[in-house]
Amino acid sequence: MSKDSLNRLRQDIETLDRKLLRLLNERAAVSLQIGEFKVRECLDVRDPWREQAVFEYLTRYNKGPLKAGEIEEIFRKIMSISRKIQSAASLSGSKHSVESADVDTSFAVTGKTALYGIIGNPVAQSMSPLMHNTAFRLLDINAIYLPFEVEDLPGALTGMKALNVKGASVTHPFKRQILGLIDDIDDTAAKIGAVNTLSFGKDGIQGTNTDWVGAVRCLETLLPIEGHTFVVIGAGGAARAVVFGITGKGGNVIVVNRSEEKGRALAEAFDCAFAPLSEIESVGGDCLVNTTPVGMYPKADEMPVPKRGLGAYKAVADVIYNPLETMLLKEAKATGCQVASGFHMFVYQGVEQFSIWTARMAPVKEMEAAVYERLSRT
Repeated sequence: MSKDSLNRLRQDIETLDRKLLRLLNERAAVSLQIGEFKVRECLDVRDPWREQAVFEYLTRYNKGPLKAGEIEEIFRKIMSISRKIQSAASLSGSKHSVESADVDTSFAVTGKTALYGIIGNPVAQSMSPLMHNTAFRLLDINAIYLPFEVEDLPGALTGMKALNVKGASVTHPFKRQILGLIDDIDDTAAKIGAVNTLSFGKDGIQGTNTDWVGAVRCLETLLPIEGHTFVVIGAGGAARAVVFGITGKGGNVIVVNRSEEKGRALAEAFDCAFAPLSEIESVGGDCLVNTTPVGMYPKADEMPVPKRGLGAYKAVADVIYNPLETMLLKEAKATGCQVASGFHMFVYQGVEQFSIWTARMAPVKEMEAAVYERLSRT
């Protein structure tokens, strides 16, 4: 084939692309009209039976060279975007705000919808429902993720098994409490001594921990972990995951905690040094990591350590993701430290959870964007 022939074929492609663009916009305009009709008639945006009918008639009319599966893949994306257009019409026409629920009301929940959730107390501020529901909708997975504020942990687990829940995140204050209440934990969770991820199946409730994955990915954006010293404030479930991740990557850890008993127990479990919080200003290291809830919304003006000692560190990280920039990070940045928010820790632990539950590659950028956009408005 000559270069002129190739150029002519590319021109043909460009002409066809312009036609496709025009047709796609015409289709989107019709979808918007359908969305407005569904608002008036109080109909669900998603109609899985209609979608299946579309795939069937496209298969009948398809003459190749695209295969039926390839056609379906293309039109699944087109219909996903069409649902977003219709959802926008639905939300703009609704008198009731559903934003706080972080549940896409355009999604038709049926008896076959898989149920996931987060258990903790409190959970109203959690971004996990927004993050996981964003992923489910983008990948057209028939599942929904809900927040469960729990008072009775054993009762909650019994209820979740009875309701055929498929998976759950575990947050404060249950990451360690749950250890004796589930059927099995993997080696990672056993070494960390905390669980943040549950999978429900025929063999019972299985527990693991993905917090350490998020911690490692976040800290590696600041400095190499191997050979550096990290001062970790806290001794709870988050702290154990962070220490596990750092030591596993060849880093050194000094555990700092208000309660000496809990702090020493964590330090001894991972063969680390310990210092009481009252002596934090005399402790040295390359990176300071806060794993406590001090500075979390709504008490965003608090700090876990005095600001006068922050200049001794090259970097400072905070596991808190709401607010995006805690008072600790603001003060650390002002002293010239590199800083990292718990935002990325949070997203990457959730990405790992999603892959465990669905055996699918998570849409990381979209999950990240959804959470960042919401947090930017708080």
